[in-house]
Amino acid sequence: MSYELCVSNHVNMSEEEKSLIDQTTPHRLAEMDAKALKDLQSRLRKAREKNSSLLRREGAARVQAEGGRGAAEPANQRRSDKVDVLEEALSRVGERLDALDEG
Repeated sequence: MSYELCVSNHVNMSEEEKSLIDQTTPHRLAEMDAKALKDLQSRLRKAREKNSSLLRREGAARVQAEGGRGAAEPANQRRSDKVDVLEEALSRVGERLDALDEG
């Protein structure tokens, strides 16, 4: 998923999650020092883990209610998309941290 898609597709993101994603624009990341990047990385990980956990729990509940994974999957797609957006943001932050470490 490209950065542009992430920005234009804040898949049911809360205001806090949108703010986190917005901080991962190339311009904003370039302005951050290593400490700020590590803090952002930590907050993104927390948001990703929260949504991953909810995805698993909601998925398990839907499978039981729907009687199968195939029937339950479409309803869980929005949460899965949100986790993907958070993963991409984490990747951008990690790449920027790596670039700082090398430089």
